[in-house]
Amino acid sequence: MTTLVLSLAAALLVAVIAYWKENEWLAVVLVAIVLGSSWYVAKTHHDAYGEWFPSFASAEVETSGIAKLNANGQNMLYRLELHNPGTVAHREFLIVTRGGQERRIRLPVFDGARSGYVSAKTPSDWIVLHPTEDTNVYRAETGRFLFVRKSFRVDLQTGNVTALPTKLD
Repeated sequence: MTTLVLSLAAALLVAVIAYWKENEWLAVVLVAIVLGSSWYVAKTHHDAYGEWFPSFASAEVETSGIAKLNANGQNMLYRLELHNPGTVAHREFLIVTRGGQERRIRLPVFDGARSGYVSAKTPSDWIVLHPTEDTNVYRAETGRFLFVRKSFRVDLQTGNVTALPTKLD
């Protein structure tokens, strides 16, 4: 933001001087300032957010669909949401509803922006939860349509997620 403000101020100053002095070289300097600062701001934004221009809202959210699980004497619903898949700004969330309370837990499913997936036909295509002895702790395993084999220990009470070694099928 600082670069953008400074470059606008410099461009305005050079434009005013070029108008008063009627000097063509100052017009060339003005074009150089505008193009250079525009490139720098766009490149910095791309490096930080993975997009060349800012966007106001999340572009895309895909969901696995809702799965039901009855474990440890409690019923719960869960689903996996992929936010902006295929971009640097991607996020994956496990959403669990039990006892009328919804909890969003971030799962680090994809390591990079170029990870692939196929849209889920059933929730198990993307995510499967398995109960453990602890009523608040579940093992989450990725499904075959995410093209990554990962397993997590998810504590639904604290929201802590721990990556587990995956078993090969």
